[in-house]
Amino acid sequence: MKNSFLIGLCVILIAIGAIGFLRMNQESGDAASTNESQMATSTADPNEPIWSPTTDGTDSLSAGGSSFSDPEGVYTFLYPNDYTLDTQNNGQYTRIYKQGPTQRGQTEMYDGVLMVFELIDLQGKSLEDWVDTRIQDSTADGTIEVTQPKTATTLQSYPGFTYEVRGLGSSTHLVVQKDGESNNAVDITFLVADPEGVGFQGEVDRVLSTLELHK
Repeated sequence: MKNSFLIGLCVILIAIGAIGFLRMNQESGDAASTNESQMATSTADPNEPIWSPTTDGTDSLSAGGSSFSDPEGVYTFLYPNDYTLDTQNNGQYTRIYKQGPTQRGQTEMYDGVLMVFELIDLQGKSLEDWVDTRIQDSTADGTIEVTQPKTATTLQSYPGFTYEVRGLGSSTHLVVQKDGESNNAVDITFLVADPEGVGFQGEVDRVLSTLELHK
């Protein structure tokens, strides 16, 4: 069980920051990987929404976007049609991503956007205890450090925590659950590299505004 946890942890913390995480499958002929150099971060006061619910741009997602529901029926969200979606580890991890206009070839991402959703089984723990354990385990060997401490927050009406770490690169985590009685949670990690000012952060915000937790 411990090994399985560490493997899953490495998939998120290492794969997001290393070359090859955004590598597309060979059948598509496209290839890209992540660059940890620029992660999107948001500042939030405790117990205040990181992203206030907004309808700006979400109508287009509802009308013409794509939808995703995880295999366990815990969460759903909408995302733009020009994003690529795939899942890993039997649906535990779902990623959506898009290359920016200057991104070329099989190299680190320097222009694009990535969001990773990790389905969490709290196994009877409180959300805060789970986050504390994740942070403790991920920083135990000294290769990863917390750069922004855990902060209580909400996304829409969903309670959660946010924190930022740096290892192979920087990453911001937003971990939310439906309510305090839920035994499930979703850990959302996101990266935005937008040198051309396309507006990737707005796209991330709109996707997050469509997130619904069902269990």
